[in-house]
Amino acid sequence: MRKEEKTRLRREKIIAAALSEFAQKGYTGFVINELCKVDGISKGVLYHNFSGKTDLYLTCIQESFEKALAVFLGEEGQVPSLADYMERRHRFYQQYPEHSHIFFEAMIATPKELEADIAPQKAVFLDLNEQICQKLLSESKLKNHIDEKQALAYLRLIQDMFRSYYLTTSSNSSLTDLVSGYEHQLSQVLDMMIYGILEDESSKKGEK
Repeated sequence: MRKEEKTRLRREKIIAAALSEFAQKGYTGFVINELCKVDGISKGVLYHNFSGKTDLYLTCIQESFEKALAVFLGEEGQVPSLADYMERRHRFYQQYPEHSHIFFEAMIATPKELEADIAPQKAVFLDLNEQICQKLLSESKLKNHIDEKQALAYLRLIQDMFRSYYLTTSSNSSLTDLVSGYEHQLSQVLDMMIYGILEDESSKKGEK
């Protein structure tokens, strides 16, 4: 086996082990010594491939974000409808539980010391959320007194409030419980907040 191939396989082994550890313990709870001990990885080999914990975490984030983006955009590579987006988020969580946990922490509970490093990748998904909201509004009828700019501001506000509220009330939960609970409650919140900004066609028909 070539040296390059051995190096690639060693690096992949380290990333796979790190994904599992970060998914369970998060960035703060991750300890390199424990990773090496549990997974039989030489510290010398690890530090030959990665400068340390932060480098390893950012590598795992990059892989997780790439998988998430591929699932969210689908084979067609287009901005999905809100319904498709929520279905794909669920699929991502089911198919890639470790990556989804790391993705969640990076997006929702970003380690403060890494905010600047993760910001460019987060921006891609924040922009995708914005595009999904714009697509929803362009395909729906708003109430007469609400324009698209107001509706977008409302959606952002509700999402930010929900994120802050959820993290506060679930601060003692494990990362696994945080992710599963967030995904479940997010679907409910989206239903409620959309009902508040879109014209109720059924009630409108009843008025005629």
